[in-house]
Amino acid sequence: MDNHTSRFAAFNNRNFRLYFIGQTISSIGSWTQSLAVIWLVLEITNRSDSLGMATALQFLPMLLLGAPAGVLADKIDNRRLLLITSTLSGLIALAFGIVVATGHAGIWWIYALTLMLGLVLAVERPAMQAIVYQLVGPGLLPGAVAANSTINSVSRLIGPAMAGALIATVGVEACFYINAGSYLFVIGALAALRSRELVNRPLIGRAKGKLREGFAYVRTHPDVARPLLVMTVVGTIAYNFQTTFPSMVHFGFHRGAGAVGTAMSVSAIGSIIGGIYIAGIKPHPRRTLAIVLAGFSAALLALSITPGFWPFVVISIVLGFASASFQSVNTVVLQQATEPSMQGRVMALHQMAWFGTTPIGAVLMGWIIQISSPRVPFVLGGVSALICAAAVVGRPSPRTLTA
Repeated sequence: MDNHTSRFAAFNNRNFRLYFIGQTISSIGSWTQSLAVIWLVLEITNRSDSLGMATALQFLPMLLLGAPAGVLADKIDNRRLLLITSTLSGLIALAFGIVVATGHAGIWWIYALTLMLGLVLAVERPAMQAIVYQLVGPGLLPGAVAANSTINSVSRLIGPAMAGALIATVGVEACFYINAGSYLFVIGALAALRSRELVNRPLIGRAKGKLREGFAYVRTHPDVARPLLVMTVVGTIAYNFQTTFPSMVHFGFHRGAGAVGTAMSVSAIGSIIGGIYIAGIKPHPRRTLAIVLAGFSAALLALSITPGFWPFVVISIVLGFASASFQSVNTVVLQQATEPSMQGRVMALHQMAWFGTTPIGAVLMGWIIQISSPRVPFVLGGVSALICAAAVVGRPSPRTLTA
């Protein structure tokens, strides 16, 4: 009963409920758009390296601008910042739909609009992470982070499946219009938050050196550096599912857009279960992190040897559970080890490690698939996660590191 209460206690908070609902609807739209972009690239080029390039362009700004964006998240009210970024993302989605509907959807248009979206996401991600602390405070943070992680899982369950159906019936442009409309819900939710109920988080001034201060903070706090380093390695090698999943389905199993949507959606079932399960656990900074990394590794290695499409889909549920568990534990461990005034900058570095490494990983894995097999990236991802699990367990204590 206590676990049940702790898992869902964050939803007793009105502000968190509003934020959760708005972000879920918006994220469903984003995943709908994501599959539409994937299918457009494959349809136009029929190349996995082109898909890797499109994915890389979306996350390249996060790699280059993630740290300054974290400083911005520590300087500006996060709700105001998210209202601006949500509006811009909605306009870009609308532009995408118009370009496709008018027959101008060449690969360079796709690359350009994807890069524009990436610029907005680079600013948005740190603020999205930091505002969770303001919504619920430190006491409910573990459950809120895990619940917040299920937003992406629920969205991935619905969005790609919806996109596959829309592409097959009314056309790919509908995916972009739906995403544009979904941003109205998150904008409404953010506007409806009660400011007096938000937990105060000290904002930094305009003095110089705040970015260097963030890096120095990480260097001198091993409990902060450890999950960041793990996410950097795993993010670069393993978290390239927007390239590896469609490539496996399209090139490995020779299936179409509906099958790509099914594979990406069904894995979200496990992610939802994993997010709910982890929400009731207070993670140990090293032991729990090593366990979820080992589970993530096993799921990736199992995917690499699946004999057909449907076994791949079934095992992807297990991967979803393991992935959500790792993401939630890694994020909670990091946020609990970080002082409130540093949340924006540290979580920006976390987003850089998670999504900012995608430009490297997506291009690399797209190239590896092109010259070898779509199974190889899953093997490499599994091995990298297993090495990280061993390193987390074997690392000396923070006292030894700072000595």
